[in-house]
Amino acid sequence: MAKIATTYALLYPSFDQAAFLHLIKKFGLTGGQRFQGLSKGYQALVMVAMALASQSPYVFLDEPFDGLDVLIRERIVNLVVDAVADGQRTFLIASHNLAELDGLSDRVLFVKDGRISRDLTLENVRQQAVKLQLVFRTKEIPAVIKQHGRILNIRGRVIEVVFPDFTPDVQAALQAEQPVLNESLPLSLSDLFKVEFRKKHAEVG
Repeated sequence: MAKIATTYALLYPSFDQAAFLHLIKKFGLTGGQRFQGLSKGYQALVMVAMALASQSPYVFLDEPFDGLDVLIRERIVNLVVDAVADGQRTFLIASHNLAELDGLSDRVLFVKDGRISRDLTLENVRQQAVKLQLVFRTKEIPAVIKQHGRILNIRGRVIEVVFPDFTPDVQAALQAEQPVLNESLPLSLSDLFKVEFRKKHAEVG
């Protein structure tokens, strides 16, 4: 791995070999080990460590957690979180598994047909949107849900729905329907993805 680090130093003038060796040492690795002899998980850790040691203000990670076990994923997440703590770096992470990015991202770009279809700042979204689990006395879906909600799932009379803009008026209209159950649920990136790409009011059997 020392040879790879030397190559990186030639490509990236600001590459910090000492920082790289320090990072991999945290995981019980040394510069004398062969990269090809490492497991897939440790290879991923080494690649992230190299990206961090480049000292670049922008770091791009493409499917960094793909096929990795929980412990390795946690180590990579910790590396990323530590690196952005000082506010001097920006990470752009491409992933098809949105659950991996929950709690790690503060801004999300949804790409559809090769174009950015939605640019979301999660802090703003979660201030405006809510996800609710609702049960009404009949199976009829109230107008307030049809007009303002995005249905994620229906199981019997239990409706999971996201309200992208849960205003006081929407809340009052919902309460007027006197739901038997009105429970708030955590709003995930996967939920936001479904809201973005499913047709409005589509019912899920």
